[in-house]
Amino acid sequence: MPASGGSASNPSRSPQPSMTSNKRVPFMNDPNAHHNNNANSHPASGSDEPINPRQSHSAIPTHHLYNSLAGSITSSDPSIPPIDTSSPEDHRISFRTTSLAAVRPYINDRFPAIEPLYLTKIFRGTIGAIGLIWLDVGRQDTSPLDFSDLAHLLYCFEIYGQIICMLHGAGEAGDRGEVELQRAVAEYKVRLLKMSQWATWESLLEWHKGFLDGVLVRGQDKVGVWGEGREDLDGVLRKRM
Repeated sequence: MPASGGSASNPSRSPQPSMTSNKRVPFMNDPNAHHNNNANSHPASGSDEPINPRQSHSAIPTHHLYNSLAGSITSSDPSIPPIDTSSPEDHRISFRTTSLAAVRPYINDRFPAIEPLYLTKIFRGTIGAIGLIWLDVGRQDTSPLDFSDLAHLLYCFEIYGQIICMLHGAGEAGDRGEVELQRAVAEYKVRLLKMSQWATWESLLEWHKGFLDGVLVRGQDKVGVWGEGREDLDGVLRKRM
């Protein structure tokens, strides 16, 4: 759990979508901070303040319908699937020393159009490999079934990679840990590009999904996970004819 926290430093940060963030945020020292397991907490805002059942619905964003019993949030946009938010904060594998509430404003500053709910899913490791498709906020297809090609996959993955590096660097890992994770994620992208030179797109996509789903389970902020071999996926890749 978190060690003693620090205050934010070097607040200036380039608006360019670089993998490196110069903006530091404090990690939390209180093991109970931001780990409210109440299913009625409002994940859309990043706050762990419980929602009062008697509270007017006007206090909840109008573009979301919160189902406290099911632990999910549905959007008024039918193209966006319900988002599971029932995973308790204390059970997450990654970013154990990071406060989402503290780092969320900086991520929102860089990616203002991304649904806050997807940040919560990344933080908790519940987004799934296919869920990265919703990070493409400029998509023309409002109901994409899958990544259209390698460029689309890498675009969504780049946004995801920047987010997890910011989350990691906001905890005990600090600047050094963030840079190490950036390097590991970049090497994974090179790995994908090398395989794309000979593998079919369909098999590469299947391999990537299997690998990333494994990373979500093992720990997104664990540098070694990104470079490990996956014997269980050896038979997935197929050569182009």
